[in-house]
Amino acid sequence: MHSMSALAANTTTAPPAIGGWGLAVAAVIVLVLLRKKTTHSTTASTTTGRIRSVVNGVKSTFATIVRIYRAIRAIVRFLGGRELRGGPRSNATFLRAGTPTTVKKAPEVSMSSVAAPPAKVSLLKKPRKPRRQPSPWARRTAAWLRSYSGRGAQALDRAVRTLRWCYRVANRLWRVLRAIYKGLRTAYNVVAPPLVTVFRALRAWHCWPYAARALVRIIGLALLTAWLIPAWTLQAALVAVAAGALLGLLTPRLRPQEPSDDAVYGPRLWVILHNDLHLPADAQREQWLLLPERLSAPDARIALRLPADFRGSTLERESINELVNSRLPGEWVSRWSFTGETSSVVFTHKPPAKPPAPEPEPPAAVDIWDPKVQEILARLSPDEFLLGFGTFGEPVIQKMADEQAHWALSVGSGGGKSAMLQWLAVQMLMKRGTIVAVDPKMVSLTPLLEIEGVHPYVNPEAPYDMRRAILWAADVVKGRNYEKKRGIRTDFEPLYVFLEECNELADLLKEEYTANKESGDPAADPIWRDGTAKILRLGREVNVHIIAVFQDFKDTQFGGVSLVPLFPFKIMGSYREQQWKRIIGNSFPMPPIQKKAGRMVLVTDTGDVTRIQVPYAPWNPDLSKAENQKAAYDRLTAYYRELRATYGYSDEGLYEQPPTPSIEVAPAILRRASRDESARGPIAGSGGTLDQETAGRLSHDGGNVTPLEGSVTGVRDGLRLVPGQGGSGAAQDPTAPPELLSLAEIARRLEDDPSIPKDATMRQHKARRDDFPQGVEVNGKELFTVSQIQAYYAPQEKRA
Repeated sequence: MHSMSALAANTTTAPPAIGGWGLAVAAVIVLVLLRKKTTHSTTASTTTGRIRSVVNGVKSTFATIVRIYRAIRAIVRFLGGRELRGGPRSNATFLRAGTPTTVKKAPEVSMSSVAAPPAKVSLLKKPRKPRRQPSPWARRTAAWLRSYSGRGAQALDRAVRTLRWCYRVANRLWRVLRAIYKGLRTAYNVVAPPLVTVFRALRAWHCWPYAARALVRIIGLALLTAWLIPAWTLQAALVAVAAGALLGLLTPRLRPQEPSDDAVYGPRLWVILHNDLHLPADAQREQWLLLPERLSAPDARIALRLPADFRGSTLERESINELVNSRLPGEWVSRWSFTGETSSVVFTHKPPAKPPAPEPEPPAAVDIWDPKVQEILARLSPDEFLLGFGTFGEPVIQKMADEQAHWALSVGSGGGKSAMLQWLAVQMLMKRGTIVAVDPKMVSLTPLLEIEGVHPYVNPEAPYDMRRAILWAADVVKGRNYEKKRGIRTDFEPLYVFLEECNELADLLKEEYTANKESGDPAADPIWRDGTAKILRLGREVNVHIIAVFQDFKDTQFGGVSLVPLFPFKIMGSYREQQWKRIIGNSFPMPPIQKKAGRMVLVTDTGDVTRIQVPYAPWNPDLSKAENQKAAYDRLTAYYRELRATYGYSDEGLYEQPPTPSIEVAPAILRRASRDESARGPIAGSGGTLDQETAGRLSHDGGNVTPLEGSVTGVRDGLRLVPGQGGSGAAQDPTAPPELLSLAEIARRLEDDPSIPKDATMRQHKARRDDFPQGVEVNGKELFTVSQIQAYYAPQEKRA
């Protein structure tokens, strides 16, 4: 009664707050009362029975509550996408796929296969065994069956036919089965990929997001409801479609995430570090070791806390560094800290190696007429040459004296060989030098052809002129050395000899020497020993220099004379690796190959290698190559003339003028075309004449030219004579001494005269006939004049 009054009193004042436990107790009492009404009247008769009834009612009620709770929990977990039994098997969230948290233990494997020797596998295909030949018994049996005609022949024939029929049936059945197999294999190839994909997706069910799993279950439940309860088919279908649409949105998230690097490498590394650092047994990895989620991230950091007793010696540090770099992918560098409250080490990615600093390059281009270049040229001494500008833009100056008195160039096509020679010619003219240019290709030295003091020998059809030029330079060296030894003269004006395309020049001179060689002459061409080598050895003392351009230094090509030691200073450009090794050798480092105009490499015999950029005439990008070359040649020619006018020229110390080049005769095809009697010659114009471009440019000022307005036939109007057709006397000074030539050169010049035999025939006449003209011996060679040979063979022609 007191409790109730208190409760009533309390209700009049302020109602108490009933919590969750109060509701639970009230629910239990209600269930007990409901249970009590259903009990039998016989059990409530006694006090014991009443107590037992209350206890049973409480137990039954609790069991009912538990079953209701489990049912509600199961429904919530089912519709929420949770596992129906056990804990979560992955770290998936409601909207994000996860990775498995339970790692399957790998099955134990026997190690006997490791200890066993490896199987022998041949990398070569085994040869096919030869087809086995039938045995003699089989041959005899086959022969007997073919020739048998006894009583059993008919039965044997039927048996054979039956066997053949069985073979055909079996063959057809095999074909049908093979077609069925191909169809099944095709169907498998079509169906298997999607089925495997679905199977793999279902296999990763526990890694799906909870939302995706819940939607799949809702779809299945809706389909089951539509099947069991036809009245709810529409509603279930709508639910299934909506759930399927939501599942489609979550499909990109169904792919399981790869496990983080911390989960993969962390436990393995922690086992070793735990023992090496002597950490407590209950130490947690998260408190000592921290790995990033992705070790490949650029800002990845590995943090390791060190115990207080860690000394941090060099050996201990190297052990930790080696452990981290051997157990984790990548290269890691450590940063140790022992000054804070706790010691630690942090590992970061090894920074990439800094790219090597770009090597300095010479200037891209240098203009000959640049004021800086002209200023440097004005300060040069008589034996100094400005070759170009180096890698730091500094001028590279080389003396053409002493050991470097002669220079050799080896430059590939497009490397600026012509620009180099033309640039050297600028400075040679400034030094008042005489230039002898021997160029079989007639290209590099074109701007120098009409300059005073420049003596070009550029006709490849006249190798004898080139030979005479080299021998003349050797005679000048002899004369100057003679005067210097006796004190007559010690200073000489410079003489520069350009030998362009020496390899091709050697072939031309060898052919010419072989054609004119007489009995008793040496087998090898002596021009390189008596001419070039003599200039190289003695010329530096008397200011005579050779600038030779080679493709290769082969002693066999130069008459057995080794020219490499005679050129201690070499200039390379646009070379190849094999060319560098052959000319320079393997002892000197080879700079990077650069195929660029004017980019050269200077090499001395002491091992100095210098890269330079040679000055050259600037090019206009708006013009074509031919137009730029013509403009550059015109400008260089004018510049050369200006230099001659400014610095002057003297032929003192030459003793005599260099040999006069032979008159260049037009090719035979042009001479035949100009004498063609037909209205249209092979290359004639509309009137049977050569066009202006061919005939006009090849006409000689001293030759006889048919006047255009003269009284000639209409077919031959405008006819011009090519050089040599006007007669040798018309183009020569009548007071000049006759030109001495070899028999081969005379035969070549008079090849159109049928009365003049070949050079070999003339040499035979010279050796066998006493009345053959007497020649003049020059440098050991017997030379003749054209008039001598013409006069000798003219009477014979008349007698014939």
